[in-house]
Amino acid sequence: MAQTMDRGAVSDPNSILNVELEAKSESWMAFMRRLCAERKRIFPMTAVFMKNALMNAKAHKVSYCISFFSVFLVVFLCVILMSTIFNLPIVFLRLGEVHNGKNDLAITTGGELHSASSLNYSIVEEIFPLTDPLRGYHSPRIRFGGYILKYSTCSGITKPQDLWYDKKKELCLPACLSEYCDGTETPTVIFAINEERETRMGFGISWKGRKLKKGEVILSIGVAVAANNTRVGDTVLLLASLGNPLHEFFKSYPSLIRNTRTIVPLKVVEIVVPDRSKFDSDDFVVLDYDTFVSMVSEGLFPKHDQEDVKKFGESNPKSCATSIHFNLGPSERTNTYKTTDYATVRLRISSWVSSIAEPLGFNQITVNTPILNFLYTVRFFSLFVELIVSIILLSLAFLSIMLIYSLLNLSIENQVYELGVRRMIGFSRGTLVFMLFVNAYAFTIPAWILGLIAGQVVFLGLRSVLRDIIGVNLPYIVPGQAFGWATLLGLLLPLFGALLPVINLLRQNLPEALNASRGRNVGVIYKIERGGYSRSVNYMVFGIGTAFAVFGFLLHYFFPIGLMHMRLGLLFYIFFGILIGMLAGMVLLSLNFERTLQTVSSYIFFFWESAAVFRAFQNCLVAHRKRNRKTTLMYAFSLGFIIFITIAFQVQLRSFQYGIRRSMGAEVVVDFEGLDLFTFSRMSHFIKAALPQVSAVTYLSHTVTADFNIQNVSLYSPGRYQGVFINSLVAISPNYLDALNKDFLLVKKYNKESRKYSISGAVYTEKRNQIIVSSSVFSTLQSSSLEDPEMLVTAIMTDAKERSVENVRHAVKPSAVLDAAPQVSMTKFREMDGVVLTSYPSLTRFSGVEYLSVRSIKISTVSLRVPDSRYVNYVSRVIEKYLRRRRITKTSVRDDGRTAQYLGIADRTLGFFFIFVQVVTLAICFFSLLSSMTANISESTKEIGIYRCIGMTRFQIYRIFIWESFVVVIASGIVGIIVGLTIGYSMQLQNYLFTQLEIPFALPYTQLLIVLFMAIGAALLASYPPVAFLLHLPSITHILRRTT
Repeated sequence: MAQTMDRGAVSDPNSILNVELEAKSESWMAFMRRLCAERKRIFPMTAVFMKNALMNAKAHKVSYCISFFSVFLVVFLCVILMSTIFNLPIVFLRLGEVHNGKNDLAITTGGELHSASSLNYSIVEEIFPLTDPLRGYHSPRIRFGGYILKYSTCSGITKPQDLWYDKKKELCLPACLSEYCDGTETPTVIFAINEERETRMGFGISWKGRKLKKGEVILSIGVAVAANNTRVGDTVLLLASLGNPLHEFFKSYPSLIRNTRTIVPLKVVEIVVPDRSKFDSDDFVVLDYDTFVSMVSEGLFPKHDQEDVKKFGESNPKSCATSIHFNLGPSERTNTYKTTDYATVRLRISSWVSSIAEPLGFNQITVNTPILNFLYTVRFFSLFVELIVSIILLSLAFLSIMLIYSLLNLSIENQVYELGVRRMIGFSRGTLVFMLFVNAYAFTIPAWILGLIAGQVVFLGLRSVLRDIIGVNLPYIVPGQAFGWATLLGLLLPLFGALLPVINLLRQNLPEALNASRGRNVGVIYKIERGGYSRSVNYMVFGIGTAFAVFGFLLHYFFPIGLMHMRLGLLFYIFFGILIGMLAGMVLLSLNFERTLQTVSSYIFFFWESAAVFRAFQNCLVAHRKRNRKTTLMYAFSLGFIIFITIAFQVQLRSFQYGIRRSMGAEVVVDFEGLDLFTFSRMSHFIKAALPQVSAVTYLSHTVTADFNIQNVSLYSPGRYQGVFINSLVAISPNYLDALNKDFLLVKKYNKESRKYSISGAVYTEKRNQIIVSSSVFSTLQSSSLEDPEMLVTAIMTDAKERSVENVRHAVKPSAVLDAAPQVSMTKFREMDGVVLTSYPSLTRFSGVEYLSVRSIKISTVSLRVPDSRYVNYVSRVIEKYLRRRRITKTSVRDDGRTAQYLGIADRTLGFFFIFVQVVTLAICFFSLLSSMTANISESTKEIGIYRCIGMTRFQIYRIFIWESFVVVIASGIVGIIVGLTIGYSMQLQNYLFTQLEIPFALPYTQLLIVLFMAIGAALLASYPPVAFLLHLPSITHILRRTT
């Protein structure tokens, strides 16, 4: 009998309840097609899911807060760090303006017109009118040396011109100051500027000088104090020789050339503090450019032809500019410098400079780019800071993804039973996935909004701090790029972090999800794979292979591009990418020793623990190994990254500091254009008498090629088999290397005389022609012993027109070979040229000049050692006053105190930044550890109930899970510290190759202590609350019946 179908019966109960019992596996493509088909039914349920998300947030407040703050931190840090990267070039630009002047281009005479004293600014105005948007911002200057004297210190005269004659009415040259004036004239640098045009071009940052009239003057505070405490309203006398700056005018009036000096009374209208962004000297006098010529003409020698003096005063001052300064337009200037890639900035500035220099004539001028010169000195440091910030942002994004993954995974694991019930009442997998994303963005969107607001507020605070510390004014609003990247990261991080939880959700087995009678811990996992050929794709192997192939292609393609185009930024990114790859690889490799380190740590720290508790937390480590591995990975990667970044920052900062201090060699260094030995003798006597704080004084000569008609100097091995070009052949004092800082002196070889006397004193022994060379020069000549002879060849120009050269040869022997030395460039790396040190008598012979005296060799540098750092600034000020009083001009005084001040600011600022990053990173790791331990304890609910049933105390149960957390953190911390120190040391070796500075490795003790104490504290705080929640339930029955 045929059975008829009951039309009222249900053909497929699963189609109504939409319950999937894993009767048949569903492919990813089929699931995606079904998910798209169900979208019309899912989206209308958004309001229901939002209500459900709010209910979950109320029920799981801690989990919601952790998720909220993780996204908030990422968005907040992204705003701050991206703003830092975006404004970093502006910071370095402002620093360059503060120290080198807010001037992009300075033009002076040079080339074929190097003997000329001035430029014709009228031609510049004609070629580059003020309406030119790129080259129309320019201004002329007249710069020369002179003296300032307070007029009230003079008596017995009725007008300043009386100073030309003494009391016997006889002419005095240069002036009769000693007979009439009690004060001492103060040497200074005099600037005649066009205030209107310099203000228009933005020349000077903090300069607030007024527009001067004829007969008015502005003094720097140093000049005012030195000139008998001159104040505003006083009259001062300007005494100067105008033969050089106004040479073109004097040529037109031969009657005035006999005496080009002038004595002009000036009224002091303002006294200002030194401003390096405006003037390159701390002691200066400012006059008006337009009235300068007519003003100084009134103070010329009274016996001159007055008709010529009148015509001279009517001359156009634009024809005698000693320098012409150009700036980029305000709108283009910031954009031109707004990159940390020095090559890009140099290309932009060079193109702009060429467009100015070509119409004026390349062969007639000398160009100087002060800002570009400063950016060249900090090019590595600026690139390094940008790279570090980028890597920090990338690492924090990775850690946040891992944290969100852990939190969402924990949310799913805590709601396994609830999700199973939802599927029983009709929820499909696609509906559950959409609900999961709604839950994720329920905390993402508020965190994103508050992160942007907090980032803007903190950026305003950082702007104020930078303005107070280094005088840099950043924009008020966070750059749009920072908002864009923060939005992208904030909204995409939950999407990536939810991928693996979604996969776990789709793989859940409904019967197991509804089984609340047993715990979730799985001690043994069986995995069955089908042998032979399989059509399924191993996505892990495929992803790893693709990643390696892409990395190899990028390295193979971009590395040669970086080398050929000398793009340091690209090379740095490649090197740091390799270092980050090493960091990740070593962390993954160390996971093979995870269980070993946990066991060793357990026996080291808890050998005293009772057998029951010790065995119990060891079993927990085994049962929770899969989840603990995620925590170990995060902690090891985070700690390794923190230590690596800390060491890398310290290496770069110490390299910068080490390089500056090695180039100085002493606490106070005075540079001269040319100082004779007699003047130095008087100076040394003054130092000995007036400055007992100075322990030693030494000096270094100019290179022999600078003062004499010498084309070049070379050093050859016997037979000229190997040769080295010598770019600097200088003489040193007998105590030179003994007086300078020996921390920077590395000696490779030295002879007996050096052992008997000293390294520098050995060149003054009875053996003639002793020299000191670098290891680079010594190895290039393929010398094996100090007794190997070498030949020094000096090429002397005998006829400049015919360019004929006569070679003078000397047999020399090295008395010492140096790997490194203070103040002079010595290295063991192979170079194309080198430096040779010798004695003063030997230098006179090597010069090839007959009957040359050692007194004819000028001193370039005088170095003073000040053992007590408290007196460095005092010694520097006393030396500056002495040089000013002795009228020794064209000098530069550098002291270690100023260097330490600038480096201290950088160290404190960036050090605070890195400590902040460490705290944030460890906070993210703590949230991850908290979620992991909460999941571990939630899975162990049945075990905790059983522990209570068999008589364990609450304190023992606390110890089980706290010790587990502690061991996990300690083992991952050991891995992270080892990996971080290893990568940091490799970073130091790389820096050694780049900078040729052999800096000792410094262990970051402060950071290590912060890391260890925060890790231990996190272990204790992460375990106690979840266990306390379970142990405070009313009874053991409630613990055993609790479902997840």
